[in-house]
Amino acid sequence: MIVLASLLILTFPSSTYSQQDHDAWVPFTAQKVSREYAPSTSGHDLIRETREFIGRNKDGSLLEYDSERHVGIPQDAATGNTFRINYAHQSVRVLQTPEPNPPLPLRPPTGEEWKPASPELSLGSKMISGVQCIGWKVLAGGPHNPGGEIWVAPSLNYEVVESTVLDETNHMLMKMHLEDIHVGREPDHPELFRLPDWYHPQ
Repeated sequence: MIVLASLLILTFPSSTYSQQDHDAWVPFTAQKVSREYAPSTSGHDLIRETREFIGRNKDGSLLEYDSERHVGIPQDAATGNTFRINYAHQSVRVLQTPEPNPPLPLRPPTGEEWKPASPELSLGSKMISGVQCIGWKVLAGGPHNPGGEIWVAPSLNYEVVESTVLDETNHMLMKMHLEDIHVGREPDHPELFRLPDWYHPQ
């Protein structure tokens, strides 16, 4: 899914840090707040803030929706396909079509992909918007892997709840967090998870 933390190329090998794994999707709704800061003489100045709805249904499909721009980004759990739907312009763009073909349904993550390469990268745990999260430092590894930190919630199938990204190339600072999290609540508008009736793929 397209989230701020996806700017990081994350490959965390296994460690001895154990977390409870889930064999079912946990629905939730929340508000996603993203902020972008530019370098200044005083440090970093806020230059952009966006707020979007984010939610997952009981089947595992995920949705980000920007009501101001009337743009939705649903990920279909049955296929793994991710789309960008611009309702104002009636356009659909495919963002991701995973292999293999035919695709397999997405499975709830086990958390293995979030475990750090070494214990000293662990930031421990903390509550974010009422949800227990675990976090790690992310080391910079070139222009496509900026440094920062990331916090995920095991109770939300390891959803990214907070991230901080410092791009050393242009010194931009990007922060994202989820607030107003409702665990177990399905989104109110299931039609936003589906491709609109006017969409006809070529």
